[in-house]
Amino acid sequence: MAVTAKGGKYFYAWSKILPDGSFCLPDQALQEYRIRPDTNVILMSGRNTAKGFSVVCKELIDNSPLAKVFASIPEIQSFSIPKGQSVAFKDRIFCWTYLNSERYIQLPVQTWEEFGVAPGDKLLSLRATHLGFNNLSEGPFIELAKQVRGVPVYE
Repeated sequence: MAVTAKGGKYFYAWSKILPDGSFCLPDQALQEYRIRPDTNVILMSGRNTAKGFSVVCKELIDNSPLAKVFASIPEIQSFSIPKGQSVAFKDRIFCWTYLNSERYIQLPVQTWEEFGVAPGDKLLSLRATHLGFNNLSEGPFIELAKQVRGVPVYE
């Protein structure tokens, strides 16, 4: 079960990038953002962090401030480039990948590195915007989450 920390920040879980490049996404976050297993998902880097990524709900893109950005990279929304291949646009990295029935995504090591992370890194999944949830390896929320008990851990 996710945990609400001081200041109202909502932490879903810790998850580790496995040696094969797979990463488990928290069930509660997927439910909250209406992202179903056995579907393609879109990942994007953040503006303010160099170490991590957001999982974006494709159905919410059209009504978001990022709609124009995604319109400039239609190959991401249409899943017409190879799975896990990244596209750089306006200081962000974007890619798509498949979310399997066990809630795992998998990326090549090179793509993970473009998001500033690597196999073995432990990331914190937390509520972000209406568009998606974040998975971060550093920053002020990481230190706060380390002090909070009860945050689930996926490895």
